Amino acid sequence: MAEKKKATTKAKPTTKAKPTTKKEDVADAANKIWKAGLGALRTAEEEGSRIFKSLMKKGEDFQNSSRKGSQKQIDKVSKIIKGGVGSVKGKLDDITDQKEGLWEVLKLEDAFTSVMKTFGVATNKEIDILKKKIDAISKAVNELRGDSQKPPVKK
Repeated sequence: MAEKKKATTKAKPTTKAKPTTKKEDVADAANKIWKAGLGALRTAEEEGSRIFKSLMKKGEDFQNSSRKGSQKQIDKVSKIIKGGVGSVKGKLDDITDQKEGLWEVLKLEDAFTSVMKTFGVATNKEIDILKKKIDAISKAVNELRGDSQKPPVKK
């Protein structure tokens, strides 16, 4: 068998870089930074309007969804308030009706009391005062008689 020789490629001779000074290194770095800044500016110009439009769209979507959520909450609160106002109004009407009915009862009681006084019938308050006076007189009589009996128990 015949052996094939591999072709060897010889490396091209490289030129050796000259030694650089610090001043040249700084100038080179500054040049690279300047070019990167220009590239960033160019990219911002090209991509900026597209990104701006995208951000506007996202902001608009967020605003619309927030408004919808807020409106739902406002509607719920409005329903609660409207229901509460109706309920309060109904209760006020009930109280007003009760007050008017109570006023009629009070007028009737005043008229009845007036009639009872006309006929000379004593009121409960007058009867209670008389009971207390009778108890005091009974106690005084018992003390004078020398009885150690207690006044009758009230029923």
